[in-house]
Amino acid sequence: MNMRLIEHNPLWGLAEAHRVRTQQNSYVQAPPRGQRTLKAPALSAHSRQQGNAVPDKPRILIVDCESTTALLSQALAQTCHIQRVPSVDQILEIARCPDQSPDLILLDSLASSHQGLDICRQLKADEMTQFIPVILIIEGDNAEDEACALALGVEDCISRPLHLNVVEARIRNQIRLKLKHDLLERYANQDGLTEVANRRRFDLALDAEWRRAIRDQQSLSLVMVDVDCFKQFNDLYGNREGDLCLRRVAKAMSQALTRPGDLLARYGGEEFTAILPGTDIEGARWMGERLRHAVMELRIPQQRPDGARRVSISVGCASVQPSSNLACYSLLQAADEQLYLAKHSGRDCVR
Repeated sequence: MNMRLIEHNPLWGLAEAHRVRTQQNSYVQAPPRGQRTLKAPALSAHSRQQGNAVPDKPRILIVDCESTTALLSQALAQTCHIQRVPSVDQILEIARCPDQSPDLILLDSLASSHQGLDICRQLKADEMTQFIPVILIIEGDNAEDEACALALGVEDCISRPLHLNVVEARIRNQIRLKLKHDLLERYANQDGLTEVANRRRFDLALDAEWRRAIRDQQSLSLVMVDVDCFKQFNDLYGNREGDLCLRRVAKAMSQALTRPGDLLARYGGEEFTAILPGTDIEGARWMGERLRHAVMELRIPQQRPDGARRVSISVGCASVQPSSNLACYSLLQAADEQLYLAKHSGRDCVR
C-alpha cells in the first residue's frame, strides 16, 4: 500500500503541532481548583507508550469487529495508528478526549447495527467532534442508508464488497482534508506573534465555558495580565526586542498553566488573559502568582521609570458563579478592574 502522501505530507507536522497546542488549550472539563496545590494532568496510556512523543501517523478510530479490523490490519497498519474500541457506544467518549481524538472515524454498519447513524448524528452535533471525518461502511447498494448518512454530515460511505485500493484512496483523501481544516483552525484561532490563543478564540472559549459553568453549577475565574511599562520597553529597545519579549512572556505563562481546560490568550497589545474553569477566587490568585513568578524567572532586563530592572507583569483576578441572569463579560469587566488596581498599586503584583 502506498500512502506516502500522508506520511511525507509537510502539512502533517504542522497539524500535529496544532494537535498538541489544542490539547493544552481545548474546552475540556477541567477539575475544580481551590487552594490546594495542583498536580499536572497524567499522561494518557498512548502517550506513556510513546514516551510522550507526538504520534507520526494519522489516527483512525474503529469499532473492533472482525471484518473491519482485518481490513485495516492488512491495508493501513503500517501507515496509520489504528485505535480500536470494543463497542460503538464508546466512540463519542473517546472522540471527545483531546489526547485520543482521531483524525478519522470508520464505522462499520454491520458492527454498529442501527446505532451507526445515531452515533453519526451525535458526532456531527457536538462542537468538539463535528469536524472529525466519518466514513460509514454500508452493506451492498443501500442508497437509503447512504443518503441518510450523508444528510447527517458523514463525509463518505463505502459499500461492500470492499476494494482495498478504493478504501485507501478515500481514507487518504479524508485525512488530507482533515489536516487542511486543522491548519485553517490553527491560523484562525492562534495569535501570529505569541502563538497562544487569539482574541477570537478567547471570546468563543469564554462563552462556551460560561455556558458549561451554568450547566455544571461551577465557579469560573478569569485572570487579566498586563506587561508592565511595555511602551517604554519598546521605545528603549525597539519593536523587534519588544516582539521577542512578548513571545517569551507568553511562552512562560502558557507553560505555567497546569490543566488542559485552562486557556491563555493574547487579549490585545501587551495584555493577556487566562480562563480558569472550575476555579474559585483563591485558585485564581494562586494562578496569578504562578504566572507572575514565571515571568520574573525569565529575568528579561529593562530600565524602567519606576526603578525596576526586569520585565514584570501586573495581574487582576476575578471569579463568579455564572447564571443566566449574568453576562459573561461581567467577569471580564471585574478582572479588568482588578488589573487596574494592580497597575496602580506599584505593579508587579496580583489583585
